[in-house]
Amino acid sequence: MKEKPERISSEQHQANERYSLDRLNRFMSLIQKQDDQAMVLSLATFLEDTLGRLLLAYFRSCKATKELIEGFNAPLGTFGSRIKAVYAFGLVTDDQYKDMEILRKIRNHFAHNWEGVSFERNDIQALVGQLSCYTVDHRTIEGGPREKLLGTLSTCCMELQVFLGRLVDGMVEKAPDVSHRLSIVPPTERGYRRFVR
Repeated sequence: MKEKPERISSEQHQANERYSLDRLNRFMSLIQKQDDQAMVLSLATFLEDTLGRLLLAYFRSCKATKELIEGFNAPLGTFGSRIKAVYAFGLVTDDQYKDMEILRKIRNHFAHNWEGVSFERNDIQALVGQLSCYTVDHRTIEGGPREKLLGTLSTCCMELQVFLGRLVDGMVEKAPDVSHRLSIVPPTERGYRRFVR
């Protein structure tokens, strides 16, 4: 029978969570000083990396998982495919999914336009207007489109970093192994669920 991963101590988990949140705070401090384009691209890159690590932590630990997520031409190697994957597997909420999809669209505007893009553009403002503007303390995000994007997606980053830490530390269950083989011979190990009659 497959052994369940060991859960780490509460103290170690709290230390890991503090480290993760310190890393997130350093990132948020850095991007607040960046211009609009750099901020959008950095935010999308940070989330893309977080989603990749989330998928690696959630899936079975094997070569096939790494090939799905990392490396050249990996099926889950892009921001868009990772957003869809974490949503399809139930790792993010509806609002987190929609907010990351909006960020992906805004990121594409900023990344693929050599003339420069601004939060003042009507199409960018319309996208920002569709954000959930969710914060953990349920306060209204003050300011313009930049502040609303940053406030909403920094909350999403924080939530995903905490969830990733809990997954890695064994506080949250990984993807269940539901694979099985058919057999007319009873299993030799008691409780071995992979062979069903």
